[in-house]
Amino acid sequence: MSKWVGFAVSVNCGEPLGCYQGTILEADGNTITLTKAFRNGFPYPKSQVTLNAADIKDLKIIEEARPEPAEQTHSTVAVTKNNKKVQRATVCENLQANPSHSGNQHNNSTNKVITSRGTTQAPVRSKPIDIQGARSNKNIHHSGSYGNAGSTPKARGAAPHERARRRNEACFGEAADPALDDDFDFEGNLALFDKQALWQEMRAAARPDVVRAADDAARFRHDENVLGAAPALPAIRLPPELAGPVVYSADDGRRVPSAGPRLRRAFWLGLRRLRLLGAARTLLARAAADVALRLSGGVRRLEARNAHQAPVAVVLAGAHGAGACGVAAARVLAAHGVRAHVLLAGAAGGEQCEELRREVEAYELDGVAVAREPAALPAPDVVVLALYDPLLDDAQERYGAALAWAARARAAALALEPPGAGWEGLGARAALLAGLPAALPAALGRLYLANVAPPAALFRDLRVTYRSPFGASSVLALN
Repeated sequence: MSKWVGFAVSVNCGEPLGCYQGTILEADGNTITLTKAFRNGFPYPKSQVTLNAADIKDLKIIEEARPEPAEQTHSTVAVTKNNKKVQRATVCENLQANPSHSGNQHNNSTNKVITSRGTTQAPVRSKPIDIQGARSNKNIHHSGSYGNAGSTPKARGAAPHERARRRNEACFGEAADPALDDDFDFEGNLALFDKQALWQEMRAAARPDVVRAADDAARFRHDENVLGAAPALPAIRLPPELAGPVVYSADDGRRVPSAGPRLRRAFWLGLRRLRLLGAARTLLARAAADVALRLSGGVRRLEARNAHQAPVAVVLAGAHGAGACGVAAARVLAAHGVRAHVLLAGAAGGEQCEELRREVEAYELDGVAVAREPAALPAPDVVVLALYDPLLDDAQERYGAALAWAARARAAALALEPPGAGWEGLGARAALLAGLPAALPAALGRLYLANVAPPAALFRDLRVTYRSPFGASSVLALN
């Protein structure tokens, strides 16, 4: 059977196999293997096709095997196009229409010689193809995508839309993709569907929120500590007889109990006894300046582009040490670029307090005069009320004129160490206390606690278990 190797043949296998054309690669008594094959006029998607003898109904020799020229390395085909208006023909029919092939005359003499068991003629679309042309062309590129040799013809000089049509027919033809004939495996894909997991998820969604929250809490990140931390000890413990009625909490959850009036007075007296009163008031003034900047929007208004609208702060200072602390806060605000003003409230004007006199002299070094009357004050953005001294008794001067002016001023008020009951008829946006908080009324606004660095020995003397709640900040906001 090896003598038939190289022959171009047309094999009709009937339905559903169809008609094949190609070159015999191998042949024996049972099978025949074709290369460069076409099936029903379309290029076969594989480089070789093997046909059984029992399936062959008719076999025709298209062209005998002959030696190729030495320089020929690619199969060449000639394509002719008679008329653009003619109905579109397949690639096989266009190739067959070329009369230049030398195998056409031989077909007429050989078609009647060799036949198989069947006598059914091949359909028109399965006309024989000249696979090995007589002419050689060294410039034709290998453009086929089927098999080892280029089987998709490419005519030089053909119109672009014609070349595109041929590529489309070769790629998207009916026989180009056998996978489209395969049935979808519904059972196999259904086996991949995890129905049990879906049912569990649906049942979990119907559980109460408490149960779902417990499940979510058990999910940890890869960098999260799965061991529970020990319960945090209270930051501050006060003797029951000295504690206040309110327990405050910071934004991070830390709890700070309030101190009664006796304990707060003992706290300030202890600072004076340890000669730390001046340092504590300096830190309190720094904290008061920070809170005043927050209330006046100083973060934005102190930028260089907003220098024309610097905030205005007015400090109402009493004739005592707390008033001196307020003047120091005004000096800090002026150093930040705030237009700070000071009103010395009271009839004495502060001449009797040495600490206040020193702070006023330091403040006047900035070239700003201290006001004696509320009428000389400008419209403020924030008012600092330093009118109460916790070291003095409750029978202090009330500073009625200053408080009346502050009540009329449409500005945010900051109460610096205010009395426990506040001031009648005057509300504040915030209150600032040092060391230990007090139970203040809601009219004094939000409570801020300032870190004045009290020594541990002072808390031991006061029988207070103290652990600093401030963390990295010097001012702690309490709720």
